[in-house]
Amino acid sequence: MRRMAAAILHDDDLANDAVQETFVRLWRMRWRLGLMKDPQGFSIRSLHNYCIDMLRRDKQRQKIIDAASSEIYIHQYEDDSYDTEQRYKQLEQAIALLPKQQQQIIEMKYIKQMTIHEIAQQTSLSETNVSTLLSRAYATLRSKLTSEN
Repeated sequence: MRRMAAAILHDDDLANDAVQETFVRLWRMRWRLGLMKDPQGFSIRSLHNYCIDMLRRDKQRQKIIDAASSEIYIHQYEDDSYDTEQRYKQLEQAIALLPKQQQQIIEMKYIKQMTIHEIAQQTSLSETNVSTLLSRAYATLRSKLTSEN
C-alpha cells in the first residue's frame, strides 16, 4: 500500500502519512469491513481516494498561498523609484502588527521554509487551521500594505 501511495504522491513521508491515515479510518470502521465482499479492494480504493484528496487539497492551498504571496510582495510596487529596502521595512512593520500565532506561522513558512504539514506538526494545529491562519495573515498584510501605499 505504501508503494502505491508513494507512486501517487511522489513523496515518501506523505505516502507514509496517507497509509497511516487510511489504516486509522479502516480501523474505525472495522466492524463494517467484515460485511463487505472485497475488504482488501475497499482498503486499496480508500487509500487511492485519500491520496487524490491530499493532492487536491495541497494544490488548492498552494494556489491560495501563491496568489496571496504575489499580492503581498508585488502589490503596486512596479514604480522603479520605490526603494526595495523601504518595502521590506513596511512588510516587517506590518508583520509585527499581526497576532503572535500568525507571525510565528509566517516566519516558519517563509524564513524557515517549512511546509504547511511541518508547521502543523510543530504547532500542534491542523493543516487546515495553519492554512486559515496564513490566509488571514495575508489578508491583513495586504490591507496594511495597500493602505500605506
